[in-house]
Amino acid sequence: MEEIFEGNARDKFFDILFHADRAVVSNELDKIFEIFVAMREICDENGFDEVSLQNFIANNTDKIYNGLNDIYIGLSGEILSQNE
Repeated sequence: MEEIFEGNARDKFFDILFHADRAVVSNELDKIFEIFVAMREICDENGFDEVSLQNFIANNTDKIYNGLNDIYIGLSGEILSQNE
């Protein structure tokens, strides 16, 4: 049981992703992609281009890293809870 706490959130997410039910994974990834498309549209509508986004990422590496960890952990939980 201890091995569930070993490794980083990204590695655990990919372990779960590759071993979980394909339909569950597809549904959860669709949700993330929907959010991504909506955010991209909002950025386009408000004048944020690719350069602005890349600058934000470069200047906010801690926020990006922590946000990615939150997403990996959240998605892992969603997939595991539906995969039982």
